[in-house]
Order: sequence, then structure tokens, then C-alpha cells
Amino acid sequence: MLRVLKCTTKFVLVLFVMTIINAIVWEYVAGDLYDCTDRGIPGYLEPGHWVHSRDGYPVAIAHHVVHGRSMSEPDTIKAGWSVASLLLLWWSFLGASLLVSFLLARVRWIPVTRPNNSLHATAAAPGS
Repeated sequence: MLRVLKCTTKFVLVLFVMTIINAIVWEYVAGDLYDCTDRGIPGYLEPGHWVHSRDGYPVAIAHHVVHGRSMSEPDTIKAGWSVASLLLLWWSFLGASLLVSFLLARVRWIPVTRPNNSLHATAAAPGS
């Protein structure tokens, strides 16, 4: 029971850290792929809500994504990308996080140190 609790705790801890790392990496990677003019929280934490049409303006396709535009302008997505392909990229980030969390949860983080009894045996040996 204690082992399950330890593994679960490590899994959740690593997944939390991986989520923070993914949110930071997502801003750099996906920053070249789309721009939402009314963004609030990091895009990794809002899967599927990266670009949307607003006020009758469809999402614009761009060869080079520009950030910092006015909210009156439409959201843009890089040519060749779609919300579905961004979701696939997001799922790959999530899958990698789950895999790393699972693998690190099964590894002992703090090695068990055992006393070196060979020195005690040598000191206690007769004729030493």
C-alpha cells in the first residue's frame, strides 16, 4: 500500500512539473504556429481554444504569424496548420508527459544506503 502511495505521489508530482514545462515550451513552439488576440492563460492549458472566429471574421491564414495585434483583428494560424493539427501536437506533449511521469514514478528517487558492515567485521576480527 505504501509503495502505491509513493508511486502515485511521484507520478502526480512529475506530471505537475511536466505541465509547467510543457506550458513554457508550448508558448515558444506554438507561438510560431498561431496567434489569438484575446489570450489570457497559456495556450497549453486551453487545448482546442487557440484560435477562433470572432465578430464575423474567420480565422486568418498567415505565412508568418505576427503577435501583439489589436483584438479587433482576426486570430491567425500558420499556413498548413489547423486546430486539429495543433490538437495532435498538444496530445503528443501530453503523451510525453504521461510517459515521463509513469517512468519516473517507478524509479527509486533516493537510494537506500546500508551501513558498511565489512569495516565492523574487520575491526572485530581476532589478530587485527
